[in-house]
Amino acid sequence: MNPCVSVVLPIYNVAPYIEETIASILKQTFTDFELLVIDDCSTDDTAAKVQSFKDPRLRFIQNTQNLGRAGTDNAALPHVRGRYVAKMDGDDLCHPERLARQVAYLEKHPEVNIVGSWMQNFGASTYLNRYPERPADTQVLTLFTLPTGNPSVMLRTSLLREGGMQYDASLRQTEDYDFFARYVRELRVATLPQALIQYRVPPDTIKVSILTERSTVANDVRERLLRTWGVSQNPRDILVHNAIARIGSPLLDVSLDEVEEWLLRLIQYNAVQPLFEPAALCRGLGERWFEMCYTHPESWFRNVRRFGRSPLAVYFPVTGSKRLKFWAKALRFNF
Repeated sequence: MNPCVSVVLPIYNVAPYIEETIASILKQTFTDFELLVIDDCSTDDTAAKVQSFKDPRLRFIQNTQNLGRAGTDNAALPHVRGRYVAKMDGDDLCHPERLARQVAYLEKHPEVNIVGSWMQNFGASTYLNRYPERPADTQVLTLFTLPTGNPSVMLRTSLLREGGMQYDASLRQTEDYDFFARYVRELRVATLPQALIQYRVPPDTIKVSILTERSTVANDVRERLLRTWGVSQNPRDILVHNAIARIGSPLLDVSLDEVEEWLLRLIQYNAVQPLFEPAALCRGLGERWFEMCYTHPESWFRNVRRFGRSPLAVYFPVTGSKRLKFWAKALRFNF
């Protein structure tokens, strides 16, 4: 009898963490699953540590050549027997209720085909990664970044089999964002507002070349999404859109005026060529406008006044605590 869930765990040189990761999966309160551990030609003793587990739910598979994360995810499909696929990274940890809560959600919500969760960083960061809960709001977030935490995702296997969806195996970085953006019209992504994944953040040893590749791919993904939607754009528009996506990075020569103009333009275009639920798009872009004004203070509190005067402010009512933080940050900048 086939299991309900196939947990797909691609691994590559994660020997220090893999035993703890696998243990967190095997300790799930939901037990009707198989664990597919797929080794992408590790050069350390990762494979030996996996093979030390004797649980019958675990199936160990080794790639004959290094395929990368995207290629390994695609290669897992012929081995999947569950009607749901739960993704997992080789150095992260699962909450004991992760599978139970996600299966229950998908069973109750047939209109949703992917469910993720919040993710709690640990290691070099303690940040809590929050994502919108409703599919209409996660779809809007895809304009700029991942709509939910990719290592937390559980999806219906039918998306991959009958739907023919797959990851772009040519990408070694940011293949997850590419997947969500390519299928933005078909995917209905919900997020459970609970940290069902502990996301390991290693010390900052990532090479500059990898960070550059991630940024380049993400820029390409956003440009293609806008082009597929049909938004008329020029290189300056793309520059502004990518600046909005990277909220914490310097704006350089992009102005908040350009940011506001572009966000309003997206709302106007959606009224003509609908892709997003109008109310959700307004909510998402209103929040993005607030975040841009908040993270980029200006002299004489111009960013505070600029936010309040914009039509976008109507779509994101600022709570008292956020307003206080907004003014406090502007005060620190000005004095």
